[in-house]
Amino acid sequence: MIVEENRVKKLEVPGCILGESPMWHSGRGSAFWVDILGNTLVEYQLGDGLVTQYKGSRMISFVCPVGGTNNLLVAGAQGGIGTYDLRSQELSLISDLDREWENHRCNDGAVDCLGNLWIGTTHMDHEPGGGDLYRISDAWQAEKKIERVSISNGICWSADNRTLYYIDSPTREIRAFRHDAVTGKVAFDRLAVKISASMGFPDGMSMDVAGTIWVAIWGGGGVGGFNPISGAMEHWIPIPAPHVSSCAFVGPHLDYLLVTTAQKEMDDEQLAEYPDSGCTFLVAMEVPGLPTYDCQLPT
Repeated sequence: MIVEENRVKKLEVPGCILGESPMWHSGRGSAFWVDILGNTLVEYQLGDGLVTQYKGSRMISFVCPVGGTNNLLVAGAQGGIGTYDLRSQELSLISDLDREWENHRCNDGAVDCLGNLWIGTTHMDHEPGGGDLYRISDAWQAEKKIERVSISNGICWSADNRTLYYIDSPTREIRAFRHDAVTGKVAFDRLAVKISASMGFPDGMSMDVAGTIWVAIWGGGGVGGFNPISGAMEHWIPIPAPHVSSCAFVGPHLDYLLVTTAQKEMDDEQLAEYPDSGCTFLVAMEVPGLPTYDCQLPT
């Protein structure tokens, strides 16, 4: 196993209570992520380090670019999904996913090669089986693809788009599903990776062009690079914060990994021991990430 120790840079940005959902916006030349519990969306310009914070009154758990515009994002939130206008800083909810939201919120999401949004939900108290994974298609119709999950998290696809990799964090598993990009149909194929209890819980993830899945390990203090065929962890990036929440390839060449962390579930003693908890990190990578896609808004 290769340990990547000297490529991690802490960004000079405000800390997060629960940093999540990093993504690259090629049109703006910037990275975004959210502080779910801080009701904040963060934009970071890689070129000059300029930071912009967008404050809101509602939890936003996930954002992604919208095709054809640099000023709108699709957002998953408490209450459903909708659009976030970066100019007015307003969130407009469009679909409630046909579910009750009093005790639920959206969690992690991703966009497939045809511009369809996939997004998971979770119970606010992470009640077992309280969430689902949806695909959003024409007219904002929500198709339930994987049901009764607990903490819906990482979503990514193989380079040929024929395999969907998915994490329901409490299972400590990365499951592989056969995937039809046109119909959106998924069918369980195999267990790709099993995370040991001593390591922590898998959270967000991204895939590079060589097929390695990079997985944020909540409670594990790092990002693991896993071979989804053998299931072996072949790389390890230590992060100076125990609760590593997500990671995404960013930059014009997708050759940096942006890593988010959290202070959630940590007491004063733990925060004193790990003062970088909640910080955001940038890692120079030898192998770039797979291309990402803009969401094509349903008409």
